[in-house]
Parts: sequence; structure tokens; C-alpha cells
Amino acid sequence: MLRYLILTALLLLSAVQNTWAADVTVEKYDIEIPKEFMVPYTGQYAAGFPDGFTLGVGSGMTYVGRAADGARVFYAITDRGPNADAPKWVEAGKTTPTKMFPAPDFHPSFGAVRVKDGHAVLASLITVKDAHMRPVSGRAIPLGSVGATGEIPLNDSLKRLPFDPEGLDTEGIAIDKKDKRYLWICDEYGPFIAKIDGYTGKIVKKYVPGKGLPMIAASRQPNRGLEGIAVTPANKVLAAIQSICDVDGNVKKSKATFCRLLLLDPATGKVEQFAYPHDRDNYKRSADAKIGDLHAVSETQFLIIERGKNADGKTRIPVYLIDISGASDITGVKTKEGKELETLADRGEVEARGVKYVKKTKLLDLKDYGWKPGKAEGVALLPDMRTIAVTSDNDFGFTFKVVDPVNDADGKPVTKAAAYTVDPSGQVQYKGKPVNTHIELTNTGTRPKLWFFTLPKPVSQY
Repeated sequence: MLRYLILTALLLLSAVQNTWAADVTVEKYDIEIPKEFMVPYTGQYAAGFPDGFTLGVGSGMTYVGRAADGARVFYAITDRGPNADAPKWVEAGKTTPTKMFPAPDFHPSFGAVRVKDGHAVLASLITVKDAHMRPVSGRAIPLGSVGATGEIPLNDSLKRLPFDPEGLDTEGIAIDKKDKRYLWICDEYGPFIAKIDGYTGKIVKKYVPGKGLPMIAASRQPNRGLEGIAVTPANKVLAAIQSICDVDGNVKKSKATFCRLLLLDPATGKVEQFAYPHDRDNYKRSADAKIGDLHAVSETQFLIIERGKNADGKTRIPVYLIDISGASDITGVKTKEGKELETLADRGEVEARGVKYVKKTKLLDLKDYGWKPGKAEGVALLPDMRTIAVTSDNDFGFTFKVVDPVNDADGKPVTKAAAYTVDPSGQVQYKGKPVNTHIELTNTGTRPKLWFFTLPKPVSQY
């Protein structure tokens, strides 16, 4: 009996040790934003933002290395800046989607985040500039131009703002492997890819749909362009279109089985396209799948964050190791009827066209380890090949809501801003009738998160 008890105890101890060995350790930080990097705000809700908006630098991230003092250093990038949903613009009988920009002169920026002694602190900030060294804004680009989202920019009083032909909604950042002075960024508007001077922020090369990038990239859903970017050891650039492409104007009903990855070789200009199989069975609609970011592990392997809500409404944020080595280039591949592959609802039908999908292996789901933000938008792998760093988008520390909403025909409050319209005078209307409804901004003070997830073994062993 004693021998049996000892053996049982040893087996239990072994099981516990194996559980510990297989677990993931987590290190958590809020990125501290010094006051000089806060976003100035003088709009009608400024009283609630005495220090301005809390800068959001979690839209993309890449690891730089160790500083002389031992700090872990990352480059992190903002998106287009503070923005909110707004009523549609109506003028001369025409209705157009809009987006509110309460700090319209904000410039997308990137900077160094230092992690040391229990703190993660933004230590520098550089604005992105066009080829003439003029800071670009995050405002929408003109209607009708290549890559336009079709939105009109408004301020927080719902008055029309000017378009910015050079506007960018930056979402990813990676370091050039041939010359570390240069960085690669990607954008959701166009979508665009740009090579920039890391010392000045100047764009030295810009790739546009139809001019360096395939035109199908422009069929991305509005504000769902290139969400992640990575640079391989051989200096090829992989970028991910955030969601399925809207190839036929019917994206809400689409059952597309993949999101497109674009692999650009800057040396030759060649672009290959690959089919990343999103977790369609988990979502209520294929259009709900979103990619967060990319990181190059090798020439063919990458980390990728996928996020979205399950059919039951619960958020899922898995991190996968993907491999494009066996995937086929889908450039120019169409259905038998000559349509884009996104019109096919069955993976078998796509594969019947000779397509091989990107291979994916799940590493972890951030939600299983206490990750609270809905948005995980930056990912990097540390040199130990086990530690995955993830950043969140804090939406510049504010939220917005529809105040004094009207009731619909069923007596329910209409809480979606786009259900209303606004005319050039600033008058908000619902179904053509003036209302007192408005969009209000509230300070949350939320800072971007930076968490480290250390796996029990290198990612290459999964």
C-alpha cells in the first residue's frame, strides 16, 4: 500500500510539473505616455481632456533590441489618430459616409518604447512625412482617388474638414533588413505600403494599388486595409489585408474562406499573393474575421494575430505560426466563371482551382491568459524565439456615444451614429427630420498595453 501511495504521489507530482512546464508565463505593462506626447485637443469636449488625448502607439510594433542600459526597445506606431463614427453627410440630395476627427491635425507617428525596471515608457516620437517632408495627417483621402474609403472627414462639431491627398491610416511597422535606418509601414486607407527614413519619418517609396501593389488590394473593406507588416531575413515584405476583400459589393453575405497576404520583393517589384484561411467556422460571418499584425520568424514562417468575435459574441484572439512555403501564389487565379476566389464559399472549391492555402498552427489565444483589450494590433518575437510581445490599440484614450438618440419605429433608441445624417449647417437629422442628437466624447484615460507571453518552447518547435 505504501509503495502504491508513493507511486501515485510521484505520478501526480510529475503531472503537475508537466503542467507548469507547458504553461505560458505573462508579463504585463501599460505603456506610459509622457505629457509632451499627448495629443492636443481644443474641441467642444476639451474640458474632459485637460491633457489632451492619450497617444495610441499600439497599432503596430517591432522589436529593435537591447539598449546599452539593458532596456528592451521596440518601435511602435499609431494609426490615423483620434476618430469616431459620425452621421452621414447629406448635401444636394446625396448621402455620403463620414468619419469624425476631433484632432484633425494629428500626424501618424512612430517612436521607441523602452521596457526596463517594471515600466514601459514611450521615449521618442517621429511624425510620418511625405516625399517633400510635409507631415501627413490621418484624415481621409479624397473621394474617387485610388484607395479612398469613400468617407468625408468631419470635426467634433460635425463640420466638414478638408481631405488629405497624402493621408495615412498607419497600422504596421517593421525594420528593413538591408539598412536598419529604414522602416516599412502599412496603411488601411489605400491600402498602401511605404518605406520610410527612420531618422526623419520621410516616405522614400510608396506602393499603391495599381502602382506597385495589385489592384485587388483596393477592394479591401473600407478601413480594413493592410493591418500587419513584416520583413523577412532576405528583405521581402509581407503585408496582410485585415479582412476578406469585398470583390462584389456583397461582403456582408460573403462566405469567403481567406484573407489575402501580399509578399513584396522590393528588389524586383514582384508581388505574390497568398490565401490565409481565417477561422471561418468560429465567426457568425466571414466578414467578422480580422488580422491584427505580422512578424517574420524566418523566410517563410510568420506570427499572425487573428481576432474577432465568435458567433456567440465572445472575443477570440488566437496567435498562429503560419508557413507560406507550401502555399500557392493566387495572383490572377479566378473561378471557372472568371470571378475572384472570394466568391467561393467552400475551401474545396478554391483548392480545386489549384490553390494551396497558407498553413497555420495555433500557439495560444490571448484571451486564455487574461488579455482584456478587444484589440491586439502589434506583435513581435523576441530573440529567445519563445517570448511573443503584443500591443493593444487604446483608441487614444476616449470613447464616444450617441447622446439624446431618437426612437425608431419599434420604440428602440437609435444608437448608431451612421443611422443619422448631418447637413452643411451642422444640423443632425433622422429620416429627414431635425433632431437634437449629437456625438459625445468621453475620456477613458486608457493607455496602450504591452504584454509578453513566454511559451514553454521556441515557436519553431510547434
